[in-house]
Amino acid sequence: MMKERIRKGLLTAVLCCAAALALSGCGGNNDNAANNAGNNAGTNNGANTGASSGGEQAITVKASNFKFDQTEIRVKQHDKVTIKLHNDAGFHGFTIPDYNVDIKENDGTASFTADKTGEFPYHCSVVCGSGHANMVGKLIVE
Repeated sequence: MMKERIRKGLLTAVLCCAAALALSGCGGNNDNAANNAGNNAGTNNGANTGASSGGEQAITVKASNFKFDQTEIRVKQHDKVTIKLHNDAGFHGFTIPDYNVDIKENDGTASFTADKTGEFPYHCSVVCGSGHANMVGKLIVE
């Protein structure tokens, strides 16, 4: 009888921990979205257009449940690019493997020089739920 109570107690604790972990992923909510409205410098309705070659680009990518606000980011070759990830809803990451960029904290940043031309995929680097695979885009270096 005592072993059964202990087993039920442990099972309940494990289920509570699993639920807490699941809720801390994409399903969470971030109330800072309103505070950062309009903080999307360097963006243009889903596509960032770079300025002159060799310049600096500051780009804010906003993530919400299962999507980025930009599915395409354009910069010029030799630009110094700084990307800031802001989670509007849930907890997400942002990675561009070809440029060794991997941001895993809200309002985290990464900087790199766009020294290779071409198209480079990016995606969410935090497994965040059922729509995780939809969180993709591409960096285009011209």
